[in-house]
Formats: sequence, C-alpha cells, structure tokens
Amino acid sequence: MKKIIAEIGFNHEGDLKLAIEMIKAAAKAGANAIKFQTYRAADLALPSASHYQAIKRGEMSLEQHMELAKIAHGCGIEFLSTPFSPWAIDILEKVGVLAYKIASMDCTNKHLLGFIAETKKPIYLSTGMATLTEISETLYYLSEVKSGPVSLLHCMSLYPAEAKDLNLSIIPYMKELFGVPVGYSDHYPGIKACLAAAMLGAEVIETHFTLDITKEGADHYHSVDAEMLRQLVTEIDLFQQMKGTKQGCYNRPDRKYATQYRRGVFAAKSLKKGDTLRKEDLLLCRPTSQLKPEDLKWLEGRMIKQDIEEFQAIDRDAVENYASL
Repeated sequence: MKKIIAEIGFNHEGDLKLAIEMIKAAAKAGANAIKFQTYRAADLALPSASHYQAIKRGEMSLEQHMELAKIAHGCGIEFLSTPFSPWAIDILEKVGVLAYKIASMDCTNKHLLGFIAETKKPIYLSTGMATLTEISETLYYLSEVKSGPVSLLHCMSLYPAEAKDLNLSIIPYMKELFGVPVGYSDHYPGIKACLAAAMLGAEVIETHFTLDITKEGADHYHSVDAEMLRQLVTEIDLFQQMKGTKQGCYNRPDRKYATQYRRGVFAAKSLKKGDTLRKEDLLLCRPTSQLKPEDLKWLEGRMIKQDIEEFQAIDRDAVENYASL
C-alpha cells in the first residue's frame, strides 16, 4: 500500500480541539500519517507581511505538539510535521517524530537541511520551484552529510495548481534519474491528481486535509475533506490490486480457462475414410483440441484414414501425413 499523508498544515488555525478532531477524521478515513507544520511566524515571514497574522494563529507549543502526537498514535497513524527552523527541529525531536517533511521553499536550504540531516531520520523532500539541477545538488549534499534516506515529492507550488501545470509524468522520470523513491505532494483540488500520481508510480501521496473545504483562509480551498480522503484511500487500494506485480504474468488466474476458450479443429460435417480434406470440411471453434488453427493449412489436401463424425475433433493420427497432388 502506498503511504497516504493527510496534511493538516495550519488548517487548524490554532484551534487545538479542531486539530484533534481532524486527526481522528483523517485516521478514520484511512490515512497512514497526519502532518502539521512546526514554526514560529517570525521564522517564516516579516511582521509586515500580509499573511503574517494568519500563519501566527497556527503556531503551536511543545505541549500542544506532544498532545497531538499522542492522539495520532492512539488513532494508529504516524505523526509528522514540517519544521521551518532549527527551533522547530528541536521541538519535533522532543516529540519523537520518525521522519521529517521538508517544504518546497526549503528544498535548497542547506542550512536547515543540515540540522535535519543530523537526526539521521528519513526525509520527505518536496521539490516545488526546484530545477532538476537543484534537486540533484540537494541530494548530493544530503548524501555527503550522511542524512537519513530521502524520498522526493514532486510538487507544484501553486495554490491551487492547475491540471495543465502538474506535469505528473516527471514522477517516474525522477525515480529513474535520481534512484530514490518519488512521491507526490498535492495542491490540486479534489483527488484526481493524487490518483493519477499513484498510477504513475508515486510511492507517497501527501494531500492537504480539512474538515470543510468551503472554509475561508489557510489551505482549505485546495484541501480534501474526510469523505474525499476516504475515497482516495479506497481508490488507491483498488489501483494497487489492479497493478499487481511482474510475477502476475506467470501465475495469471485466467490461464486455466485457455483450453476452454481457445479454438480447436473439428469436422464441419461427417467425413468418410479416404476423403480429402477441404477448408469447408473444417470448423475452428471452442474448446481446444489436439490440432490448432495454425494447423489449418497443413490439413488442407490431406486424406483422412478413418470415419469422422460431424463436430468431432480431428486428431493428427486420423490424417495421412502427405498432401494429395
């Protein structure tokens, strides 16, 4: 099963009870992990920025992080968060996260990446806005500093992203190019882009999550709600069943029906010993027989050595092994 990360981000807008409700809803819908954002507003924007007050409402203390992580673990899903500063990494280390998600804005931020690398924990690295060269350089840097294993997340840093800009075909290309797992971090409304990414081989799917997509502010407008998340999980599970494995070509369950549904060679009418077979004397129909459709040319013009009833299978030993002149 692919890993499905429901990103609450700061959609809780500082309401701890709402955050808890969202965790429970995401877990019930089938997400493998829930993800928040760990920051102080001053680590992200200047106080004069238009969105400063909005993101400030999403700040959370260590104690709040601990409580949310406890709720997530109690629901049977992993607690993740995106750190935006060394302070945030310290918070999340105290919480005991098992992995780190890096926002696209920090894909090339070696200062922050260095602190995360020191934890040796797995990294989910969003690649929004980054060139292939920048991604390569970041992967090289993380390798040099011996970070934990890295998974790339293809991401289009547009809110919301448009279908024509998603370029999901880069998912298998990046997997081939960089030799690391590649997933998808979504900003496209609904679940269609996530499903398409899964079909193209994305190993991790991250999608913004809310309880109300009509709510103003934050990332609600391009998030999925609980019912949409449940549908996404169900559809991806179904796709995984459909996809199967390479071994499936060796043990395909329909193979046992081959003899029943493929064609054999039968007498189209009653034939007498000594008759010379003509095309109109032969019937190609189900089930299989000793002779196959490709034997039709071999049979034409040959003499039969015994009487053959109408609709009886014609065996090779019933036919002379030479063609009449």
